[in-house]
Amino acid sequence: MDNRHSIGSKIQKYRKLKDMTQDELSKQSGIYLSTIKKYESGERNPKPDQLQKIAEALGISVTVFLDYDINTISDVLSLVMKLNEQSPLKISADKDKDGNYIPSSIHMTFEDSQINEAICSYLNCKQQMDLIAYEDNDKAVIEQQKEFYDDKINRLLLFNECIKKIR
Repeated sequence: MDNRHSIGSKIQKYRKLKDMTQDELSKQSGIYLSTIKKYESGERNPKPDQLQKIAEALGISVTVFLDYDINTISDVLSLVMKLNEQSPLKISADKDKDGNYIPSSIHMTFEDSQINEAICSYLNCKQQMDLIAYEDNDKAVIEQQKEFYDDKINRLLLFNECIKKIR
């Protein structure tokens, strides 16, 4: 398993983004310091209830720690359906002369400006990351710039405001 994507490395990354020590995370989550250290080192993986406590202590969604394999149309559709059921997602599309939706005209937005602003921030960071490789051939500079935008993207996940479905 790639350690950059392990649960322990994610716990450590978000703890550091929140400027927390392991001891502070331990106290705020109610999990022993030695256990936090084992999670972050990859020696142990937290059980779901422990992961929830860590997420709450960090003020982030527990889903930040989970990896999803999205390989099929069904995978994508199930996520869109969940978003549509549980968030202020607005899906629209143009119709042809027979009243059928035109697949190439699908638009998705949220009836919550904070969500839309966060998505725009994400898109801006991704765009900058895509441009980096073309601007400079120095691999160290490229890596440093990518880390900068990756950090900005991860900081977006710290914005854990509750949303309400509008309907």
